[in-house]
Parts: sequence; structure tokens; C-alpha cells
Amino acid sequence: MNRNFTYLMTIFFVISFVLFSGCTEETAPAETPEQMFATPTGHEQAGEPDMSYRGLADVFDTKSTVEISAGTVQIDQDGAMVSGFMAYPVNEGNYPGIVMIHEWWGLNDQVKSMADILAREGYVVLAVDLFEGNIATTIEEAQANLEENPNEETLPRMQAALAYLRDQPNVDRDRIASLGWCYGGGQSFQLGINEDLSATVIYYGRISTNETDLAKLDEPVLGIFGVEDTSILVEDVREFERILKEQGTSVDIHVYEGAGHGFANPTNTQAFREEQAIDAWNKTLDFLKFNLNK
Repeated sequence: MNRNFTYLMTIFFVISFVLFSGCTEETAPAETPEQMFATPTGHEQAGEPDMSYRGLADVFDTKSTVEISAGTVQIDQDGAMVSGFMAYPVNEGNYPGIVMIHEWWGLNDQVKSMADILAREGYVVLAVDLFEGNIATTIEEAQANLEENPNEETLPRMQAALAYLRDQPNVDRDRIASLGWCYGGGQSFQLGINEDLSATVIYYGRISTNETDLAKLDEPVLGIFGVEDTSILVEDVREFERILKEQGTSVDIHVYEGAGHGFANPTNTQAFREEQAIDAWNKTLDFLKFNLNK
């Protein structure tokens, strides 16, 4: 009798467990859109920005003594409305131009400081605002920036900034490059394949290995990447490099050991690698000087 009772109780508990587990699984709440939108792999390497540290200008010891002027500009070009931050040498001249493109945080003080330091090297720099004034300080806010500003909207804004830069009296319209970091690196690539530029600089941005896309990229390209970047993979970078070389595009790729995504931005407190960042910036200055000051 006791054995039968024990047997029946065991069967009861097993059936109850199965039914309970199934019920729990079936009634679990569905994921919200926010939960389904996963953090882009790689950005978590950088962490959220520490804006008390203004950027590479505080790290890189520039020897330039060029005096500059800087301020906000409002652009209305062929129906595209966009704002930006422009920095340029105060002395009269005909300078090369740079369209500078921010990370997914937006046009914050760190990017403006980069425009300042590059302008002191003898460039007219227009740091374009692709997010219409929205500046993120958290990963969730940065993700919203990307969702709310798709490429079909940001490309015309970059093109408007480029046209505005070309029209400036102190800019040589035939010597203009694009430069961007992270999200801005990918946007620099997009501008490079859609417009006639003198050079394109891509810091760990989204690239392509599609030969049709890359056939449109015939200006010199500088690519800065990190071995430990989990979003822009080294094998993709090398394939990107191979295709460009085969088609005859001048390409200079540097992949840094010990560096991941966002390593060149000092406000990316988790990812920043000072030695690699300074070396990459020096290579950027050399590349721009060689290709824009001919």
C-alpha cells in the first residue's frame, strides 16, 4: 500500500511540474521593442561617454600655432536643413576642407574639440550635425539617435554640408575630405561612395565588401581599426582592403593590436587606448596633408 501511494505521489508531482513549466513558458510576456533592439555589438566596449574629458585635443600635443575662429552654422542647401560646427584659420587663404562626422552620441563637445584641433593644422572643418541637435549620454539614447535618423535622411544632410563647404570663399572646392569615427566612420564611407571627394578617413566605421559599392570609392582611403573590435571584424577590413587595392584605389589600412571599438576617443573611458589613438591621429594628419595639400 505504501509503495503504491509513493508511486502515485511521484506521478502526481512529475505531471504537476510539467504542466506548471509549460504554463509558465506559454504565459511569459513578449519582448518589448526596446528589449528586441539589442545593443550593437562593439559599442559596449566603449561604454557611455565621460564628457568631463573633452577629447583627443587634450591628449595630442599639437605644435601648430595657427589661430582659428569657430562657431555654429545653419545650412539650407537644396531643401536640406542641417546645422554644424565650423572651425577655420583666421588668416586669409584657400584651405582644404573637411566634412567631420560624429559618433552615435551626436555633435558633442568632444567632436567640436576635434574640429578645433584639425582646423589648427590648416583646414576648414565643418562638423555636421546629423541628429538635429540631439546629444546622447547613454547607450539607449544613442540607439534612439540611429533609429530616428536613417541613412536616407542623413546622406542628404552630409551632402548639404559638403555643398556648403565647397561654397565657402576660404575653401578650395577641389580639396575636400570626409572624416568620421564609429557611426561617423560608416557615414564617412557613405559620403565617399556617393560624392567626389579628395580623400576619405574611416575610424572603425561600418564598411562594405560589396564590389559594386566599392567601385564608387576611387579617392584615397585611410582606415583605422582595432583588432579587438567585435563589431567591425578584421577579416571584413582585410577584404575591404583587398578589393580596393585590386580595383586600383589608394588605400592605407591600420589595424591596432590591443584596441577595440571606440579606442581613439578619450571620452570612451572603457575603450580609449592613448598610445594607439595618438599614433592613429598622427597617421591621419600625414594622410590628409599628403592628399589635400598637393
